[in-house]
Amino acid sequence: MMFLISQIFHSCRVRCLVLLTLYSSLTCLAQGENELLALPKSVPLHPAVTTFFNNDDGFIREVVIPSMERARKSKVHVKIVTSDGTSLQRCHVSAELQKHEFLFGHCNLATEKSPRNRHLLSALFHFTCPENLTKWKSYALKPGVYDFSKIDSMVEYCAANEISIEWHFLSGYHPEWFTSVQSDAEKASFQLENCRTVLNRYKNAVNFFQVFNEDWHTHIQRAKVFCDQTEIFKALRKEFPEVELGVCDCWSFNKENRLPAVEDVKSRYPGINFVSMHAHKPRRLWASPKEMFDTFDQYKGSSVKVHVTEFGIIKGEIEGGYRSGDWDDATLAEYFVQVAVTAFSHPSVRVLNLWANYDKFTGNRLFGEDGNPTEQYDALNSLLNHKLITRVAGQTDQNGECVFNGFQGRYKFSAKSESGQLFVAEFDAGRGVTHVEIMINKSDGTACATTD
Repeated sequence: MMFLISQIFHSCRVRCLVLLTLYSSLTCLAQGENELLALPKSVPLHPAVTTFFNNDDGFIREVVIPSMERARKSKVHVKIVTSDGTSLQRCHVSAELQKHEFLFGHCNLATEKSPRNRHLLSALFHFTCPENLTKWKSYALKPGVYDFSKIDSMVEYCAANEISIEWHFLSGYHPEWFTSVQSDAEKASFQLENCRTVLNRYKNAVNFFQVFNEDWHTHIQRAKVFCDQTEIFKALRKEFPEVELGVCDCWSFNKENRLPAVEDVKSRYPGINFVSMHAHKPRRLWASPKEMFDTFDQYKGSSVKVHVTEFGIIKGEIEGGYRSGDWDDATLAEYFVQVAVTAFSHPSVRVLNLWANYDKFTGNRLFGEDGNPTEQYDALNSLLNHKLITRVAGQTDQNGECVFNGFQGRYKFSAKSESGQLFVAEFDAGRGVTHVEIMINKSDGTACATTD
């Protein structure tokens, strides 16, 4: 009996030692990582946001949300040192996302005339693909005569407010004088001249340039290209190797209007960087998240990125089969959230740009007739500023280090020393593992961040 008791005691002792060792290892690992903790949400989420993230659609739960976590978040390692190289230990720190790397935009962001509405748009968006301002007819007064004054003002505003720009589009719409040009060869020459003039002027100020629009899939006469599209694209690619060039057309999420095959795009447009899809036809379509992913999936792993540049809905009966009923403020808010999250979640997509607030897109209005934000605005505000956000806090460890998992983008990082001195720095956290060193200068209270 004593022997049996001794064996049981020994066995229990060994198990306890194993558990203690395992616990100690896990504790050390956790201490090594020193993860900052997410701060609680400050306000309740909009019902449209809650509805999407609690949706019983298995594709959302099993594909969209996990893809968002993989594609749009990175582990960020931070080390804080003083100017003499000493680690800043056990100081209180916090990190807050200021701007997503993904480009959420609106066509009127830099052209909205109401200062109040422009301010409200700026609270959500940091990208613009202008509706009409950069079309050829808007600035080409006569053959070879240009008035870029309004575009220059827009570009200056965007630069001052860190707004990325996509030029819509180099080859059209044709100015009125263009109809009097007799031969196709002359028309082709004028189109190529315009492309070169714009690229030479704005190549360092505009982020993306659509070369063609609505002359592959849609065939709009005022967008007709009189040059050989492959040859002109090849020529511009060679002359402007540093510029991001793409094409745009009325591609959408339904099977009839989906994006062309990657191979076809690359063959037709050598060196292409992106394709921009309108995503607004049928104008009452409620595409399912799976249909959206199916649209984007063929570009997964490709060097060609997808831009959704003219997303919009016109009110009426919902089409598409995924949802039924009528488009109203509540359903529009739900769909805008779905489109924003699903596009954001797919690794091939780089841009989501909302189109205009006018009658052609009655469902796109972000401001009512009284000037107040609509349900669509409130839902997007809740999504972008309260749900798809990273706010974390904690302490550095004995090595002056901490780590957090956050959405990719621009961060504001704050550190408070034991003496209560506050230091603030900004840095960009991109895809993959990001290592950031923040050097503080106690004498002047400044901080500078460098990333590997």
